[in-house]
Amino acid sequence: MKATFAMAALYHAVRAAASVGVVLGCACASGHVGPPGDGGGSGGPGDAGTQPGWVVASREDFQQTSIPDAAWERDPVPDDGPFADDGAFFRARGVVPPVAYRTSAPLGADGWLRIESYTRSASRAFHDLAQVTADPADPSNRVLRITSPAHTDATVIRSATPLPDRYRISLRVGFADFGDGRPGSNGYAGGERAEPWWNDDATTQNGFYWLTILDAQPRPHNNTWIHHHRKVVVDSDNNYPPWMEMFDGSRFSLNGEHPIMMFALDGRGAGTEMTGKPFLSYSAGTWQPSGAIRGVDAYLPGEWYRVSIERSDNVYTLEIAGRFRYGGQRTYRASIDAQANCVWHFNRTPAEDASGCLDETGWPSLGAAYPRWPAGQTWPDWFMFGDPHNNYYRGQVLYDDVQLEVWR
Repeated sequence: MKATFAMAALYHAVRAAASVGVVLGCACASGHVGPPGDGGGSGGPGDAGTQPGWVVASREDFQQTSIPDAAWERDPVPDDGPFADDGAFFRARGVVPPVAYRTSAPLGADGWLRIESYTRSASRAFHDLAQVTADPADPSNRVLRITSPAHTDATVIRSATPLPDRYRISLRVGFADFGDGRPGSNGYAGGERAEPWWNDDATTQNGFYWLTILDAQPRPHNNTWIHHHRKVVVDSDNNYPPWMEMFDGSRFSLNGEHPIMMFALDGRGAGTEMTGKPFLSYSAGTWQPSGAIRGVDAYLPGEWYRVSIERSDNVYTLEIAGRFRYGGQRTYRASIDAQANCVWHFNRTPAEDASGCLDETGWPSLGAAYPRWPAGQTWPDWFMFGDPHNNYYRGQVLYDDVQLEVWR
């Protein structure tokens, strides 16, 4: 049995002592954001009903959970908008989705999580993509392993329903093996392509999502669909030749080896049809200019990290804690006012004013039929982690202690 409350107390104590971060466009104190009275930690059992605070609404530690025996079904090719696998953007280019298979099943107590997978191999066992296994750092502990044996396999864990108004979603992530961003295979068998959606060399980038918030129900898709639906993200993309800048504590340099990125999507930026809106990256202790692709630090393969994304009103807070290549043992924490900075599709309800962010124009090849940020439309928050790309990424990573907190 895991020492849940002791570990939570230790984690919040370390976070309070080591937290580093800034708030962009927010009248909040540096390094902290939350409803009035929030000290950044969870309310303990004795606090319930006496003062406002974070309380655990749902939790999955995989100690008693197994991956369900879900059967594959022929891919129905979900109609998730113009950048979906058979969306208008790709149909106009003559793209025909491949024969593939999907499955979706509830996961965790009361089905508050769902696991969704995709493969192009009918003989692939579902448990080859997701399995509960022993923690390499503590064999008595059980954790979830997500694996993509081929770059055309994909698996995500998501919330079963959209997230509540105020939330903090957190989990442990570790022992990642999705390439290394160095010359050579980068974790691939060799020769993989990003087809049929893009005729590109898939091996130049390999990675996974630590935790992200999307504006639509998460499921495996081509990489472009994912890019157009992200709001805020913590992810890794090992890339060679490097196109990402890493801050090593004193300077930036091109380096795609085990990078961690913390970023929001800039709804005001032009972006591209292939990659979506430009990044607002957090690095070197501050939010970087729009479009700068800069990592916060590099992860170490045999380590566990604690990651969280929190939303209070229109402010997102991203955090990752652990032992890093450049920063050592520490916590990176940064907050951004989504309304002031037009974080992509931040408005979940009509009450969240996005009037300063609207864009009725369409992407160049789609036209006015698909406006980018139309008036009157809203987008819920969904969380997701894993490998969502069905045309990129090959490897495996471990997850544990997934927790949803709400403000009461």
